[in-house]
Amino acid sequence: MNHFSKKTLTQIKWWAWLATVLPLTALAGMFFVEFFGSEDMYRIALAIGATIMFSIAVVWWWWAIWIIANITGILSSTVNKIEVVDEEIKSIRKSLRFFFDIKDNESK
Repeated sequence: MNHFSKKTLTQIKWWAWLATVLPLTALAGMFFVEFFGSEDMYRIALAIGATIMFSIAVVWWWWAIWIIANITGILSSTVNKIEVVDEEIKSIRKSLRFFFDIKDNESK
């Protein structure tokens, strides 16, 4: 497994963990502010929580776009390499036909 794959899988695990923990933490925080705090604290906590969640969503979006761009590059590189291999196989086939004096209609 290459470095990109390992790094991406690690990042996916972190994002999955954050997606699980952060909403529950926000709910617990809102509960405690409501239970122990005042209405002003509650509004401040909601504003801070919404700002943090929005920021995380934006960072996650750009991370996802970056990963998709890298995967697209890897797939493009793979297609190019497959095309080179295909051309090499055709060249080998042509050489073998010439070497063994095989006619095109006799093959297959």
